[in-house]
Amino acid sequence: MGEEQKVKASELEPEAQSDTAANTVEAKPIPEDDPCYSQSQMEGAIDKAFDYINTKFCQPAIWFDSFFVDDRVEDDARAGTIVRWFNDFAYYEKEGFKYRANLNARLNLPGVTKRLKFILDSTGEDDPFAFIRAPDDNNERDIGLRYDWYAKDRVSFNIKANFKPKVEARWRYTYPLSESTVTRLTQKLYQEKKVTGESTEFDIEHAFNETFVGRWSAVAQYEDRDNGWEFGSSVKVYQYINNKQALSYQASIYGVDEPYHYVKNASVSMTYRQNFARNWLFFAITPEYNWSKEDEFSERINQFVLTFTIEMLFQNV
Repeated sequence: MGEEQKVKASELEPEAQSDTAANTVEAKPIPEDDPCYSQSQMEGAIDKAFDYINTKFCQPAIWFDSFFVDDRVEDDARAGTIVRWFNDFAYYEKEGFKYRANLNARLNLPGVTKRLKFILDSTGEDDPFAFIRAPDDNNERDIGLRYDWYAKDRVSFNIKANFKPKVEARWRYTYPLSESTVTRLTQKLYQEKKVTGESTEFDIEHAFNETFVGRWSAVAQYEDRDNGWEFGSSVKVYQYINNKQALSYQASIYGVDEPYHYVKNASVSMTYRQNFARNWLFFAITPEYNWSKEDEFSERINQFVLTFTIEMLFQNV
């Protein structure tokens, strides 16, 4: 990778062949440092097709996931290392001011295979509904290890264990419908102390153009304790402004079926995110309107929320 690609003269139009009968025409090479360029170590037709689709779709879609640090997508055996420290300053219309500091890390351990990663999570992003419902202020810090067992073509599989204790197996299948549309199915099975659970996540992404990308997500989770089934869905649209600025618009809903069926949380929000001063420094502003209900006995709280976030983000360290 890095050598310039050649186009044979015989493949050119007749007019061009007369000028290049004994020569070759150099094609524009793909930069080695292009984060969207994908090249598998495999030479099969399926591998090459996947690399092509992944590279083409990446230009708008993967950039947004990296810029907004979407862990549902980056929490994959193909993902690199990351250290993320961010501070949320939030004003709730009916609950007042809240402050939350979070530290997330995913690091390769020195002297061992790169498949083994150290995981630190203080935001509950291991929760399949983390992208829908607000972070729990009482979340315990999650410290553990993840082994990326398999990552090839459209399939990846990893196993994670932490000190709660909890053991989780996660399988993901990605299928590109076209250069502009990709689907993703994620299945998790876990054991946490005496609780056995499973979750199923489905995403479909569509790149309308290089400026707008849309994603619809749906999640269902079941645990063999009193909370039964949980369901959630969200629609998100990303808007590219430039390499340092972007917007996201989101509407989401989350509900449970025990002790009875009700919507526990719903929200509409917009996030403006900008990289400034240093390539690892970001800030974000998120106005949101939220409808929440703690349990079947409490009243529903409808309120406006404004959150300011300052963040330090180091990727592929």
